[in-house]
Amino acid sequence: MPKKTTNPDDPRFKAADGSSIFDKFQYSAAVRAGDFIYAAGQIGLNPDGTIPDTDPEQIRNAFERLQIVLEAAGSSLDDVVELITYHVGIKNNLADCVAIKSDFINAPYPAWTILEVAGLARPELKIEIKAVAYSPQ
Repeated sequence: MPKKTTNPDDPRFKAADGSSIFDKFQYSAAVRAGDFIYAAGQIGLNPDGTIPDTDPEQIRNAFERLQIVLEAAGSSLDDVVELITYHVGIKNNLADCVAIKSDFINAPYPAWTILEVAGLARPELKIEIKAVAYSPQ
């Protein structure tokens, strides 16, 4: 089965030197395989690349980035069938994640796996969100 990759051309996905983070780190934001779109984990950076001070800001930013990725791949958050969230300090941010998720994810709800991890790509990061969407062509 052929696969199609998608990398949004959005300033949020630029490295400090202006290059694409996808080229820099050699990955794709999303890969379509048949009717499924696999979105890479999205972290909660601000649009300017800085890390927000609060967990809720990081969570909201991560969902917004996931939305951008899925839309660039021809899908939406409404098509998500599996959601995986990775939390650093889950006892401090799970309630915020549940509340903010409700602004982005509607019923019928996807399967959701919630994991606590020791750390993410940068020490200040508290959340990473990845998803699989079902989006027939």
